[in-house]
Amino acid sequence: MNVYTRSLVLTIFIFLIGVMIGVLIDNVRISEIKKGLGESEIIWEDTRLLNIYIGKLGGDECESAFEENLAYNDRIYRYGSEIEKEIEATTFTPEVEQEWRKYVLLQFQFWLNSIELKEKCNFDYSNVVHLSKRKDLTNEEGIENELQSAILLDLKERCGRGMMLIPLTADVDLESINLVLRQHAIMKFPAVIIDEEHVFQGLTPAEDLEKHIKC
Repeated sequence: MNVYTRSLVLTIFIFLIGVMIGVLIDNVRISEIKKGLGESEIIWEDTRLLNIYIGKLGGDECESAFEENLAYNDRIYRYGSEIEKEIEATTFTPEVEQEWRKYVLLQFQFWLNSIELKEKCNFDYSNVVHLSKRKDLTNEEGIENELQSAILLDLKERCGRGMMLIPLTADVDLESINLVLRQHAIMKFPAVIIDEEHVFQGLTPAEDLEKHIKC
């Protein structure tokens, strides 16, 4: 081989080694996520049973069911944060995105639990759903979503147990999420739904949201 051919072969070889290392690293990450997903599936079943129990409970059990629903939300929120870190770090395989869709469904179940618990036990907290997109965002859309997240997190910190914050990703191709978008005619993101009734589309300041949040 002449020197140019050897250089080309060496470059291709180094490139392929790099790709293989990248895939290996991603597979390790996915293995860790799947290990966590085993736990999330247990949580899913746990909250499904919690939802059934809420539908059957009497007034004496309301407070304990409320506490369990909050504990479930804390676990899911922390777990979703870990998956999001992995999504940002992973570039070679779409499998992690599938795990995110499962997380979105877990959050959706928390919303359903909160609705039923509120109706069953006459609690006066506010359900606040934050809908956002993850894919093909413009710089402006990305900034607006970060600002909306910060506004809602600040409200949650101030309201505490008076506000259930439910983050949902809109562009995950799930029929349950698509139904929510159609039902509320949501076309622009970020969007906020308060108590299944008040809908805000686009970046919404805290003062507009506070008018409808009971905390």
